[in-house]
Amino acid sequence: MSVTDLPADYDRHRAALDIVDPGACNPSGVALALHNACRQAIAEGVSQRNDPAIRLIGLQLAYLLRVDRILDSEEYGRLIEQCRVRAEERQNAHVREAVA
Repeated sequence: MSVTDLPADYDRHRAALDIVDPGACNPSGVALALHNACRQAIAEGVSQRNDPAIRLIGLQLAYLLRVDRILDSEEYGRLIEQCRVRAEERQNAHVREAVA
């Protein structure tokens, strides 16, 4: 996998440190950083699951999205149901558009 579109001096470990201290608050920015860190790790042949930078960035994203609340409550089931309903609504809308 090529990471030619990342800056030559990109360092996922520095990015992870910058994200967790003082604590990034933009989920989309953290998600993009996670994506870039994963791409760099893959290009280096490093396990994404064991990479400390990837794990720290993932932890910050989980914190921002309050994942701990999902794991400790019935929130998981509610989220699944909400996604199913919205996916079905979107699918039905596409069907109606195709018929029209």
